[in-house]
Amino acid sequence: MSREVKIWLNKPQRISWLIGAKEEYGVWGRSTGKTQGPIAQRSSHAANLMPRGATGIVGTTYVQLLDRTLPPLLKGWESLGYEENVHFWRRRFPPKTLNIPSAIYPVLTPEHSIFWWNGHVFHLISQDRPGLANGKNLDAIICDEARFLNHARYMDDIAPTNRGNREVFGHLAEHHMITMFTDMPTTPKGKWILEKSNQVDQEKIKQIINIQLEYNKLKAELSDPAITPGRCNYIKRQLSSYAYVLNELRKDSVWYSEASSLDNIQVLGVAQFKQWRREMEWPEFQSSILNKRVVHSDNGFYSLLDTDVHAYDDFDYGYIEGQSVDLPNGSLNDCRKDRDLIKNKPLEIALDYNAAINSLVIGQEIEKYFRVLKSMFVTSNEKKILPDLIDDFCAYYRYHNCHEVYYYYDHTAIGTDSTRLESLADIVSNRLMKNGWTVRRCYVGQQPRHDIRYRMWQAVLKESDPKYKPVRFNRENSKSVLTSMQLAGVRVGKNGFEKDKRSEANKLIPQEDATHLSDAMDTLYIGKFRNSYGYETPIGGFITS
Repeated sequence: MSREVKIWLNKPQRISWLIGAKEEYGVWGRSTGKTQGPIAQRSSHAANLMPRGATGIVGTTYVQLLDRTLPPLLKGWESLGYEENVHFWRRRFPPKTLNIPSAIYPVLTPEHSIFWWNGHVFHLISQDRPGLANGKNLDAIICDEARFLNHARYMDDIAPTNRGNREVFGHLAEHHMITMFTDMPTTPKGKWILEKSNQVDQEKIKQIINIQLEYNKLKAELSDPAITPGRCNYIKRQLSSYAYVLNELRKDSVWYSEASSLDNIQVLGVAQFKQWRREMEWPEFQSSILNKRVVHSDNGFYSLLDTDVHAYDDFDYGYIEGQSVDLPNGSLNDCRKDRDLIKNKPLEIALDYNAAINSLVIGQEIEKYFRVLKSMFVTSNEKKILPDLIDDFCAYYRYHNCHEVYYYYDHTAIGTDSTRLESLADIVSNRLMKNGWTVRRCYVGQQPRHDIRYRMWQAVLKESDPKYKPVRFNRENSKSVLTSMQLAGVRVGKNGFEKDKRSEANKLIPQEDATHLSDAMDTLYIGKFRNSYGYETPIGGFITS
């Protein structure tokens, strides 16, 4: 069932292939070929070596697996010569007429698995559906977007499933292989993968590379038609010896690498980089394309924000799984997938307005929490302005049963100038109404000082005083506002602690990571609860009472 294919590898992909470590962790920039490269190569290699074994394809959410991990992984397998419905079957059993053996631990239902030609099975495992990992016995683990994992929960719930079958595959260096890739972490929660670099034994890696290169050289010599029988026999003995040594060296090996998009320039082409440079601010280009590390303090304006406590995952998998086996990248992009959205209830929104970026945060209140359902933004680099953001909001929530919003805005949204006859609040309201929404305008007035907001968020996030409504963030939909809050620094001003807003002018920071979205979150929470506890504006009384 094999055929010869020609593939091209960029430099980090070639190094990954040469080393073939038991554990590999990579932090690579955009379009460097993470999933279609090492993840596809290593996963297919392990599956071929371990017939009837099992690999876990791990993600933070099941939607991530269906929407962003599987499409490039399947494309990567196909580039290696594997054909769907010939070499693998996605979320359905292979035809019985092919007599493909069952896995060592047979699969009872196929919808969460991919079946390989030799009986190996890939299990889809996500942290928002912990039942998918229950009872699994894995021989390998692969993971894309690893920085979003709850690492402590991964170590408790999923890592222990990479066990067993030692009597079958224990002689292989690939047994219990781990492959994890991601782009550059921007929050403390993702630092664990950067620390994997400390586990690399550089001397062992050098040995592996040197022996593998010699192995490749000798193997190529075997195809020389002029080779003598004696030389041929010698090379075969050497190859067998090298293979044994490589297997032993790789059994406990760890490889960590970082790569920028420039490492894939021969595939992407210079024109792609020129386009990215035109479209992106320099800081975003440095972070997303050049893979530069973002340096920030763990102690910030929202220092008590903990995504393990304050964030949740809640997808309507009944709707998602009812769509199709084929879910192209980005196809799940409207509110029908959001189980936390309360039907027939208005949405509550607040914005932040800026020439470079316009930001929007959406929420709904339930009895126990104020839920942040989603955050959105548009940038001038996209050639989008404030009305485009409102159109995006209306498109995403077009299937919501209640087209009504409570719109909270402060004094910054009510002015006009020579370039704008309408206020920002009027632009937002009119655009919403044009899209068929009813708008309840809620004027917040002058925002409280930063030191008051700092104390407010300390109280809200600590959750020790019942006077303050706790908040919860939809982890997947609210990534941008969570990142903005996590990266928001704090400094001491004349009135005490202030939010460090220098990121908004810092050309080393993408504007979606600056404090804009956190300001929209401030407005939403303050607007929502400024009177709920019996306090009138100014909100300073709300905090100090």
